[in-house]
Amino acid sequence: MEIQWSLVLFTALTGTAGWMYACVAADEFLKKAPKSAFVASIVAFVVAVVGGLASVTHLSHPDRMLNALQHPTSGIFVEAALIGCFCVCVAIYAIMVKRGVSESVRKVVVVIGAAFGIALPFMAGESYMMEARPNWNTPLLPLGYLGTAIPAGVAAYLTVVAARKEIDDAKPYAVTLLVGGVVAAVTALAYGLSAGALDATTGMLLALCVVGAGVVPAACGAVLRTKANSLLALAAASLVCALVGAVAYRCIMWLITVPVSDLFGIVL
Repeated sequence: MEIQWSLVLFTALTGTAGWMYACVAADEFLKKAPKSAFVASIVAFVVAVVGGLASVTHLSHPDRMLNALQHPTSGIFVEAALIGCFCVCVAIYAIMVKRGVSESVRKVVVVIGAAFGIALPFMAGESYMMEARPNWNTPLLPLGYLGTAIPAGVAAYLTVVAARKEIDDAKPYAVTLLVGGVVAAVTALAYGLSAGALDATTGMLLALCVVGAGVVPAACGAVLRTKANSLLALAAASLVCALVGAVAYRCIMWLITVPVSDLFGIVL
C-alpha cells in the first residue's frame, strides 16, 4: 500500500506536541524551567495545529470531514476531539502563564491538557485497528505510536528549554528521555517483528526507527544525566533522530499491510 504521508506527519507531529506539553505539565510541579512554560506551550500548540492541518490534506474533500464528525464513535471524531480539547487547554494555560494566574489553577488546566496530549498518539494508532487489515489489528500498533512519540516530545521540550538557557538541572528530563528511548525501541520492535517487517525496505525502516527513536535518545538521555552543559546539542540531536524514527515507524504500517482478501488470493 502507498504511504499516506499526510497521515504519517499528522500522527508524528501531534504525538510530539502531546508529549512536549506533558513535560510542560511536569515542570509546573518540578519548577526546573518555569520561565520556559509559555514558549514551550506555544511551540506545542503550533506543532499540534500543523499536524492537524496535515491530516486535512489527506482528504480529497476536506469539507466532508464535517460529516464524519457527526459520528462520535469514528476514529476521525475521536482524533479531532482530542486535538481540539488539547489545543484549547494549551491555549488557556499559555494565557494563564502570561497573566500570572495562580499556580493551583494552572496545574489543573495543564494536567488535563497533558492527559489529552498523552492520549493523542495512542488513540491515533488505535483508530487504524481493523479486522480487514490483519497487520494493523493488534494493540501493539498504537503502543508503538505512543512509544515513539515519547522521546520526540521530551527532546522537543528540552530543545526549547536549552535554547532559552534557563535550566541547570536537566536530570529528571534526561531520565525521561532515556526511558522514553527504551520504550520507543521496545514497542517499535514488538510491532515490527509481530507484523513481519522483515523484508529489505521495512526491515531498514524498523532499524531506523529503533536507532532513531530509541537508541539515540536513550544514549543522549544517559549522557545528559551527568553533562547538562551539552543539553542543547544532545536535545536537538535527539529531536531530529526521534522524529525520523517516529516517521519511519508510521511508514512501516503502510508498507506491510495485507488485506484479508489477499490471504485468499483475491484482489478487490
